[in-house]
Amino acid sequence: MIIFRRILFIILCIALILAGIGFILPRKVHVERKLLLKATQKTVFSQINTLKNWVKWSPWMQLDTTMKLIFSGPEAGVGSSLTWSSHNKDVGEGRLLIVSNVSPEAIEVVYDFAEKGNSIGKFILLKENQNTIVTFSVDSELGMNPVSRWFGLFSDRMIGPDIEQGLTNLEELVQNTKGIYGYEIISFMVPAQTMITIRDTCSPETITLKLSAMYKKLSVFLKSKSLSPIGNPIAIFHDITNRNFDIEAGLPVPGIVPVPEGLKCSENVVQRTVMLKYIGSYKLSSTAYKALQNYVFNNDLQMNGPGWEEYITNPTIEADSTMRQTNIYYPIR
Repeated sequence: MIIFRRILFIILCIALILAGIGFILPRKVHVERKLLLKATQKTVFSQINTLKNWVKWSPWMQLDTTMKLIFSGPEAGVGSSLTWSSHNKDVGEGRLLIVSNVSPEAIEVVYDFAEKGNSIGKFILLKENQNTIVTFSVDSELGMNPVSRWFGLFSDRMIGPDIEQGLTNLEELVQNTKGIYGYEIISFMVPAQTMITIRDTCSPETITLKLSAMYKKLSVFLKSKSLSPIGNPIAIFHDITNRNFDIEAGLPVPGIVPVPEGLKCSENVVQRTVMLKYIGSYKLSSTAYKALQNYVFNNDLQMNGPGWEEYITNPTIEADSTMRQTNIYYPIR
């Protein structure tokens, strides 16, 4: 019995000593890693600044592929938030919120782990030629709990590998994908082709009727010459400001032919472009255009003329507007 009491006394003393030491251990934890990514600042910034992309690279989001995710706020930037909930005790539930950013150099987020407290995540993006050095750090406040402070001593070993994996995943993502907002964007060389076109103006409300009338006029002319289009119809958008659209509808033909006044027949040279395949209603294509514009901006590309649409799906054959494919092209230098 005496031996048992002595052992109990020793254990109690050790516990008190450890608790006492715990109170003098650091109450703040800082874990940091950095990696050189072979991508521009703007490209990396766009991936981090859009929380829906985190599912693709954050190791914490991949611990439970069945977790419930709820996105709210803007598509990207300050105010964007992600709430997660998982039956996996290592994941639990919490909220991720973008609280500040300086494009394309820095982003700060808050991890809210409910009763477990908050952590601050910071991303610093430093330009290195055409590459980017990304510093990813996590700061936590451990409070007065001595046990938490003891665990804080091992934070670098516990969190550090996850941060390293996240940066590695991010590097792979920016190198292997050209997707923004869920759209795939590819570099595409448009071959030389001869086009018969007609140009006119319209408003957003009349564009569908106006394009239909323009294509009808082109088709009537081709039929009068016993010609048929050799490709899909296109619409070039020269100007879409102030609700006054300056558009040019065109059909590709085998070669140069004489045309009446009001029509134009010309041969277009080979053009370098970035192209996005959009499937859906014409009226809901604004997100696709935004994705293409962001891609051009993020990759420091320069436009080389007006963009255009190529209508792959014939609307008279496909009645369901959500299934129609439109290829959107931006010519670049």
